[in-house]
Amino acid sequence: MGACRFESPAWCFLVVLLLVVGIVDYCERRQTRTSLLFSTTFEFEKIPQSCAGRFKKFLPFLLYLGSLLLIVALAKPQIGVRESRIVGNGISIVMCVDRSGSMAAEDFKIDGIPVDRLKAVKKVFREFVLGSKDFKGRTDDLVALITFGGYVDSCCPLTLDHNSLLELLEKVKTPVPLYDRNGNVIRTQVLDEESGTAIGDALAAAVDMVKDSSNKTKIVVLLSDGAQTAGVLSPEEGIKIAKAFGVKVYTIGVGTNGLVPFPTYLPSGQTQMTMQRLEFDSATLQTIAQATGGLYFYADDVDSLTRVYEEIDNLERSRFDAGSYANYRDVYGWFAFLGICLLTMYTLLINTRFRSFP
Repeated sequence: MGACRFESPAWCFLVVLLLVVGIVDYCERRQTRTSLLFSTTFEFEKIPQSCAGRFKKFLPFLLYLGSLLLIVALAKPQIGVRESRIVGNGISIVMCVDRSGSMAAEDFKIDGIPVDRLKAVKKVFREFVLGSKDFKGRTDDLVALITFGGYVDSCCPLTLDHNSLLELLEKVKTPVPLYDRNGNVIRTQVLDEESGTAIGDALAAAVDMVKDSSNKTKIVVLLSDGAQTAGVLSPEEGIKIAKAFGVKVYTIGVGTNGLVPFPTYLPSGQTQMTMQRLEFDSATLQTIAQATGGLYFYADDVDSLTRVYEEIDNLERSRFDAGSYANYRDVYGWFAFLGICLLTMYTLLINTRFRSFP
């Protein structure tokens, strides 16, 4: 919204002085009128009043208006735009998303079309943050993003810029094999590491990202479809870190236990779907949630995943002040210019066209 202010408002006291001078001057002008004695003024009433005669009575207004504008200029008026966010309710939340190789399994559907687990998670995550018919949106929440497979990637710190956050989410991919010109897989060790699941490391990184937030409520939502197969820290060590900093962890197990469609990448660049058996460690996810005061959820399709996020959407919120700011610019130059113009015009007129003698 627009805002205005005076940088040096003390000069405004001169307005009162100018008003007093104006009143005294007006009274004196009324009392000291030059007059001539005539037997009758009938003939004078027939003489039309000239434009100059009409304008002369307004000459004092040029003097006082010009003086007023100079006083305003001395007070240094400024205009600007003030932006503020009202006091609201929000939380600090780190979304911790599994991007291991098993997230490529296509046992989810969006509008009847099979999609991989990661794509389904992205869709619901986006609606959860921005809002949709199922979600109110997290406008006032500080949201961060961490992804993990065999190692952890801190994609985005806590931010209110949710559009940038979601742009980074779209770049998250599951690991795929690379082939040389002979059709042999290269960098197999890196591929194996990226395909693992480092739940303990991911939990510790998420807590480290949210622990210093000024918001009272600090949440980690850890979503995974596998068991701990990589990383330095165990899930138990991650739990200790979360409890030490009072961070509540909500865990979500996604996917179908058992045989699921899984892509096999061919040297030709094509993808062949095969049935593979996948399982995840729900017991570990339940332990993490219970030990930190959170809840454990399970989702095996998009609808159930949406319901999980709907429940998380109703989390406790804490009050915060997001603050306000204003950007001002000086405009006293315009007042000074107009004031000087009016006073110059007054001086010229009373010494030329409207000059009078006693």
